[in-house]
Amino acid sequence: MRNEKKRRLVVWIFGLASAFVWVSGWAGEKEEERLGVLLKEGLSFYETIQDYKAIFRQTEGAKGVLGRTEEIYLKFEKPWKIYLGWLDGGKKGLQVVYEKGKNDGKLVVHEPRLLFGLMPVIFLDRKSPWVRQGSAAYDIEDAGIGTFLFDFAKAVIQAQKENRLKVGFLGRVSEGGLEGEKVEVTFPGTKKDSVYFAYRVRVLFDEKTRLPVEMELFDWQNQKTGVYVYQNLKVNVGGNDEEFRKQIDKHLFRIYSGDRG
Repeated sequence: MRNEKKRRLVVWIFGLASAFVWVSGWAGEKEEERLGVLLKEGLSFYETIQDYKAIFRQTEGAKGVLGRTEEIYLKFEKPWKIYLGWLDGGKKGLQVVYEKGKNDGKLVVHEPRLLFGLMPVIFLDRKSPWVRQGSAAYDIEDAGIGTFLFDFAKAVIQAQKENRLKVGFLGRVSEGGLEGEKVEVTFPGTKKDSVYFAYRVRVLFDEKTRLPVEMELFDWQNQKTGVYVYQNLKVNVGGNDEEFRKQIDKHLFRIYSGDRG
């Protein structure tokens, strides 16, 4: 049932994105139309993905002041399973697995310094402040390219219908291993609610996949609240991923793979 609901949501968003492009007239001049094309192509490509991995760089803050960037090894598998392994900073060595509908809805955590390594894994509520330290606004169910892509598409479509959409293209970008087209979208006259998660968003759409690989979010005071980057993105790597096996703790991998033996 959960997968069927997600499928209907994807079809609904894809249909609205297609309608948005069609309404724009295909004149090739409007920036709103170009954004619609990028969203449609990104959603279409995302539907072909079974899994992906990347180095995820997350920087969050408040009142325009950003904190330290966290560098995280991320692997995601559909329908919804994610691994996060912190590579630097105060949480270096922390590894987390979360799968919707499994493990009583809890995070499965490996922290090598916990009790001198005597407890290889522990189970915590997904809103545990211990895991969210330094990223208080973060919920693991918000993680992943797909979640942002769906939420952003819904916000753009709603804003277009309400005549609250402002789009500006910032040109092509090639830096830090990322290459693509950067767009800035503002939602004037809106307020934060279940659709509008930011007042202004800058998104870099990957040149080949049209997936959003860099996002900058601004609040309703027009202050930056977060920067999220997916570097070295690889899609459909499959289950026989030796690099991932070397990265993840062996006890955690048994749970990730469903092998409790």
